[in-house]
Amino acid sequence: MANINDNIRGKKLYKEGSDGQEATKDSNGEIVISKEKAAELDSLNDISELFNDDGLYQANKFLLKQVEDLRTDVEELHTFIKDAFGKDSTSAASKGDTGATGPQGPQGLKGNTGADGNSHLNNIKSITFNGKTNQLEVIIGDAVYKFNPDK
Repeated sequence: MANINDNIRGKKLYKEGSDGQEATKDSNGEIVISKEKAAELDSLNDISELFNDDGLYQANKFLLKQVEDLRTDVEELHTFIKDAFGKDSTSAASKGDTGATGPQGPQGLKGNTGADGNSHLNNIKSITFNGKTNQLEVIIGDAVYKFNPDK
């Protein structure tokens, strides 16, 4: 079983700086690049040039393989999280207690007060069988009656 961290270990690959700025590392350890390079990177949406230019491909093929491995891992994580918890975090499967169940149905009536009940049973507190003495015990009011079964 694994636990997930509260924070991400990596930092952003870059963040936008000012016009014409050289790439530098800031006090938070993040790489700050020029506004122009950040805009160019943000607008990229087609990687085919990297595959079509053999020089670019040869220089970057190991990075491309690493990026594809990471993409596959993220896809698998996405599928796992969606299957385990659903798409909506407010109704996730592991969200916690679900709260009380619905209201209980109507309660049954005691036998002696029902439509076919017998009022002479009103004082019976319990009827039990005592396995140690092998007797039927009936408590009516404060009196205890013990009966031996026929053999």
